[in-house]
Amino acid sequence: MAEAGWRRATGERTEATLLYLIFAGTGMGMALPGAVLPALMRQWSLEDSGAGWLFFLAWLGSSLGALAAGRYRRTLVAAGCALVGLALAGIAYGPADLRFVEMFVYGLGLGGTMTAISLTQASRHAEECASEMNRLNMIWAAGAVATPPLAAHSLRVASAQQICAGMAGAFLVWAGVVTMTAGSGGPMAARVARRKEKMRNPLRLWPLPLLLLAFLPTGIESTMGGWVAEYARREQQSIATAVMAGSLFWGGILASRALGATRYLKWRTESGLLVQSAWTVLAGLVLLVAAPVRAGILCGNALVGFGLGPVYPVALALGLKHREAPGIFWVAGVGSAMLPWLTGLASTASGSLRMGLLVTVAAGVLLVVSGEATRRGEAQARRL
Repeated sequence: MAEAGWRRATGERTEATLLYLIFAGTGMGMALPGAVLPALMRQWSLEDSGAGWLFFLAWLGSSLGALAAGRYRRTLVAAGCALVGLALAGIAYGPADLRFVEMFVYGLGLGGTMTAISLTQASRHAEECASEMNRLNMIWAAGAVATPPLAAHSLRVASAQQICAGMAGAFLVWAGVVTMTAGSGGPMAARVARRKEKMRNPLRLWPLPLLLLAFLPTGIESTMGGWVAEYARREQQSIATAVMAGSLFWGGILASRALGATRYLKWRTESGLLVQSAWTVLAGLVLLVAAPVRAGILCGNALVGFGLGPVYPVALALGLKHREAPGIFWVAGVGSAMLPWLTGLASTASGSLRMGLLVTVAAGVLLVVSGEATRRGEAQARRL
């Protein structure tokens, strides 16, 4: 019995470490398109609307992948990693005519993998879900923050295709490892039972402000991650500024999530943290658009990243208290798809990426309103 318990504990620790590693890889995967976007736009002769369409397809696939994460989570992690790897290999070596399909498959794999891992960790840490979601997303941000400087360095000595090929290899290896550890007895070994609930309209399970708090921060995050390097390059004509802007954005997310993964949440109400963070995001977005000088771009990106960090993990924790289901991840994926696409459309229509980024400013205003509504709802619930 003792040996069986030791084996199970070892299996759980090994699998948890593997899940964290893969989750960091999905952070790199989410930041990768934006990091290599300037090179891909030149290579594929894309306008802003075309690049926005690529983002839309990728993050639409991500939202659909999230819907599949209800039952067989281990299988979905392995399949998701395999899809990401195959899509990246196609982007690297396949025909250019398939790039839109490959971006959709890429997002499908990322969304399924991230959601399956998030639901697994939420189940294992139900007592401290908000802290675990912050911890998990801090690891994700660590992968994302490393991507812009790594991509910039790699582009000096290699091509975008070689970068994609290297990432493809990593995800295909992870798919194989997850498949081979199927008998480890870890937290994903058992089939997750579905709750028998009527699912005519699963979104009714969550209040509207909470749905917006899932939709908006992921949309702002994917827009910033996708467009910020190109925006900084156009405004400042400097690759160094573009790389630093991306690094400061993802670094801000990493710093705030690292803070949220500690005891910072113990003395802050979740709704109060949401409101404070939403105002920080809005301030950074306004600064970014209103002051397109180097200092404004860099400070604005850092503020947006630091404000965004805790919003999505805390919104997830609040949503999973209502019901542990992938629907809220689907809403987040739709946000990731819509806002970068709308930004690209607005940029092409106005002839200015700066004007296109006003889409994110409007999203920041809605984020503040949703946070305030959630805080009032939480205060009313405590009084009852």
